[in-house]
Amino acid sequence: MTQAPNTQALDEHMKEMVLALHAAVNRAMPHLKDDPKLVDQALRDCEEILDVVLEGNVSEWLAR
Repeated sequence: MTQAPNTQALDEHMKEMVLALHAAVNRAMPHLKDDPKLVDQALRDCEEILDVVLEGNVSEWLAR
C-alpha cells in the first residue's frame, strides 16, 4: 500500500499539537488549588488547541 502524500508532515503537526496540550496540562496541574487564573488560562489554551484540531483545516496546517 502506498503512503498518502503529506502523511509525515501531518503526523508531525499532530505530534506538536499533542505536545502543546501536554505542556498546558502540566503547567496547570501543580496549581489547581493555589492559582485558579493560571489553571483557567491553561484550560483556554487547551480549548484553543482542540478547536484547531477539530476544525480540521489540514491544508492550512501543511502550509506552515
